[in-house]
This record gives sequence, structure tokens and C-alpha cells, in this order.
Amino acid sequence: MIQNSKQKWMNLLRKSKTKSTYQKVNLTLTAVLLIVLVLLFLTIISGLVRCPYENQFGIPCFSCGVSRDIFRYLRLDFATPSNPHSLKIFIFFIGQVFLRLGLWMSKIKESSAIIKLDICISVLWIIWVFGYLLFG
Repeated sequence: MIQNSKQKWMNLLRKSKTKSTYQKVNLTLTAVLLIVLVLLFLTIISGLVRCPYENQFGIPCFSCGVSRDIFRYLRLDFATPSNPHSLKIFIFFIGQVFLRLGLWMSKIKESSAIIKLDICISVLWIIWVFGYLLFG
């Protein structure tokens, strides 16, 4: 029994060594994004984090209300967002989850062109979504 378990673990380790770094990064990003979304959906972290900028200066920052809005979006309440940019951020995170899962499960042969395309799409998407934080 113990030998069988040990053999299963060794097989898993061998399989994980054959995966590329790119696949491991995609899987890790997907897991982190899904964990955050599940925690928000279960309201475990909703309302626990206060904006230090608003606490210090009394003025809301550019990202105030985003986690509250994402929590609402997960509950399918799109009526009154607290932050005008929160829907873009929500779409970004959901899109990244599907993009990462799609790339991880796809039968497309991994190539440098696919990796470069993924990086370009993700960087442009990040600039579009989070540019308001950088440029006001």
C-alpha cells in the first residue's frame, strides 16, 4: 500500500517536471485568481480591508470600492457600482481565469509565438484596465 502511494507521487512528480514553466505559471495564476474570486464570493474578505489612503487623508483613492463592487458583481448585482472602473477590473479577472484555463487545457502546441501573443494580450489588457491608476 505504501509502495503504491509512493509510486503514485513519483509519477506525479515526473509529470510535473515535463510541464513547462509557462504552463506552471498559467496554472498558478488561475489558482490564485480563482481563490480570490471564491473568497470574495463567500464574503470572507469583503469589508475586511480598508483603504489606507482614505483612512489617512479622508479622500477616496482611484481604487476605492473595487472589491465591494466585485463582490456585488459575483452576486450578479450590476446596478450601482461604487467605482466607475470596477467593471473593467472584474471583466479582466474573469477573462484572465478563462484565458489561463483555456491555454492550460488547449491542445495547441506551445510555441514561442503563443507565449508572446499571450504576453502581449495580457500586457495591453492590463494597461487598458489599470491605466487609470497610473495616469489618473
